[in-house]
Order: sequence, then C-alpha cells, then structure tokens
Amino acid sequence: MLGAVAVDFGATSGRYAAGWIEDGQIRFEVIDQIPHTPIERNGRLEWDIDLLLKLVRDAEAYASSRFSSSTLGIDTWGVDHGFVDAEGQPIGCPVCYRDESHAIAFNQLAPHRTKLYALTGIQHQPFNTICQLLARKNQDPTLPQRAKYWFILPDYLGFLLSGEKFMELTQASTAQLLGLDGKWSAEAFEIIGWPVPEIQPSLPGTLGPKLSHPNVQLAHVGSHDTASAVCGFGQLGSDQVFLNVGTWSLVGCVLPQPLATPEAEQAIFTNERTVDGQVRFLKNIPGFYVINRIHEELGLTNTVPEWLKTAISVPERIDLLHPGFFNPESMVEICAELAGRRPASVEEWAGLALSSLTSTIAKQPGELEKLTGQKFTSLRVGGGGSQSAAFCQSLADESGLPVYAGPAEATVLGNLAMQFRASGLIGSDEEMREIVSRSANTKVYQPNV
Repeated sequence: MLGAVAVDFGATSGRYAAGWIEDGQIRFEVIDQIPHTPIERNGRLEWDIDLLLKLVRDAEAYASSRFSSSTLGIDTWGVDHGFVDAEGQPIGCPVCYRDESHAIAFNQLAPHRTKLYALTGIQHQPFNTICQLLARKNQDPTLPQRAKYWFILPDYLGFLLSGEKFMELTQASTAQLLGLDGKWSAEAFEIIGWPVPEIQPSLPGTLGPKLSHPNVQLAHVGSHDTASAVCGFGQLGSDQVFLNVGTWSLVGCVLPQPLATPEAEQAIFTNERTVDGQVRFLKNIPGFYVINRIHEELGLTNTVPEWLKTAISVPERIDLLHPGFFNPESMVEICAELAGRRPASVEEWAGLALSSLTSTIAKQPGELEKLTGQKFTSLRVGGGGSQSAAFCQSLADESGLPVYAGPAEATVLGNLAMQFRASGLIGSDEEMREIVSRSANTKVYQPNV
C-alpha cells in the first residue's frame, strides 16, 4: 500500500498522522501526539531538539512498517531555526521565538522597519528570524562566520534526518529576509550583518532523499504549518477570508502578488507564501495561546472547550494585538489590567477571553477589504479552534459573516496532499484542490442578527 506520514509540530505539541488515498479522498489517522515545551538552558529559552527529532524518527519507522512505500513530510511553526557548521555539525540548539533577547534585537532594528517592510512585506514582530539572527550575533559575534548554514526548523529536522540542505519557500517567507521576488534580500541581510545564504528557497511539492528506511522518502511540503493549513482548505473562494486557529490565529486572504504598501504595513499585515508561490496576506493574532494561558492560571479542571461553553457575555473587549500579549508573566493580570476590571467568575473569564479573541479577528475582514479592494462575504475556519462551537458562533456574531468551520486537521490534510502531489499520486494543483475539498467536512455557523 502506498501512503504518506505527516509530521506536524505546533508550539506546544507534536504529532504524526498516516494518510492514504481512498475513493477519491485523502483519509488519515493521527498515530501519536506528544507535548513539548521550550527549556530554560544556557541562559536562554531553547527547544528540545532531541525530543522533536525522536518523534520524526518514530514517524519514519511507522511509515516503513505501515506502507510498502511512503513519503514523510514535516511542518512546524515559522521563524525558529538551527545552525550547521562547514563540516555539517549542528551548532547549539534552536532558540524559541519567545526568548527575551529577540525583543532587544527587535528594538535595535526600529530605524530600519519601513525599509524592511518595503523589501520583504513582512510585519514587524520580535520573533521574526531577522531579529533572532541579530540576537544570536549580539551574543556571539563569530556565529555568522562559523554557521555555514542555517535552516528553519522543518528543513533543519530534515537535514538531521537525511543530510539534505534545503530551504523551503513558505518557511523562508516568514523570516523577514525574503524579498518580494521570492529570493533572499541582500539588503535585509546587510542590515543585520549576516551573509546571504548560498541556498535559495524552493517551492514545495518535490521529493527529497531516501531515509534510513529505504521504503520511506522525504517529501517537501508546505513546511510552514499555516501554508499547509491553507492548502488543507482546498478550494478557497476569492470572497473568503481564511482563518487557521490554534496557538496563533492566522487570518487573511490569498493574493497573486505581495501587497507591501505603507497602509498594509500600518495595518500589521504580512506577506507569506502559499504552496504554489502565491501570497498569504495575513495577520498574526494571539489565539488560543491567550485562552489556554487564562484557563491554566485559573486552575480549571474542565477542558477548554467545556469552559468556553459556560461563557457569560461581558461588555469588555480586549485588543489581543496589544504588545503586552507577547509573553506576559501572567495572562490573567494583563487581561484584568487592559479590561479595567477583574471578571467576577470563571464564566465571566470565559466570556472575556472568547469575545476578545473573536472581536479582534472580526475586525480583519473589513481591514482586508480596505487594503485589497476585494469584498469578503464569509470566513473559512480551520485548525483546532474550528471544533469549538462556542468560538465559531461567537465569531459569526461578532463579524456578521457566516463561518464555514473545518477541517479541524487542515494542516495535516494539506501536508499529506502536498506529499501525494510530490509523489505523483495527485497529478496537478487543481486536482489536489479538488481532492482536498472532497476530503474536508465543514459546518456552517450563521450570525445571530
């Protein structure tokens, strides 16, 4: 049996899923899932790369035992990366995007922000790879010369697995170092004093090397998880806003070319690439990261979806784009401060958390219409948050637009679809969109007006 295994890492957990094509649809099952968190080590916040690599190797072994022939594709969040010296040896461990050193570098780059947006079309965030590289150089000025290569996390894991040196376009586009032409921007690298990488980013949809199990081959997918998620929506209408809801909420639309105007910069929209080289014109909003932190700090024993179902309407709304939400010491305290009061019950806390997230998201279709000149008539929601009826109904009510929820596993579905495209089991991009659409179940939430 021919199959594929998708490895999908979010910022708090990783899992892998086995997939195959049956009756004109992509079918899959999640095989294993593990929690993971960054570790305070060497004076900074680092990822446990050994744990991440173990899950990838477990996925490879499973692929070998489950299928006669299989591909393996890896996607993760963006921006974080690992370094490799000229002998092919790793240098240190990948640093977590939430490390405080990145905010310092972010402030150093303040005089260059207008130019960097014009060059790259990427919104200014302290976690961008450009800030991380500057932070590493601040800590070790010799690193730009010692690090012959650096790879964003999926390609770094692929290198550790196979020795392949590859830079995938959707991930590279998150770095604030990729030019609007899809190639590395020499001017952006000059600003931080790093050499331009020898390897130019490439589109996904191709095969890499065979792995240690000879019946398993690495496949290049949309290795940024949101790129895989957008692919996992299948056919997206030009009048649809996409929203992938997980730790982060990524909300935007697909454009044929970057839109890097001063107005787009001021509105905090970013230009990242899709699996076919178009543009995910989107905004990053802290999503269930905020809700999960509140749930944890309140010490609640019911699940997050169960808690959200108890939400009581409150008049307050908090703008989740406030910089205080980057990595606060206490999510409860920053919310209480910005709301101007402390909710009186866990039900009020649920109402504040839910309505603040959905009201922040609900403003974005209007912003997109102003910037793009397009009219948007519905929201397409995927990711774990699409399973929450309370969230989806609140979003429909706040936005006044119908919400088409699903698939919850958009990222896995998109990852698998690109693997089947790379291996030739799917013959064209159009066929891929059609089979993904047939494979995705959706539920519609109409606004209560």
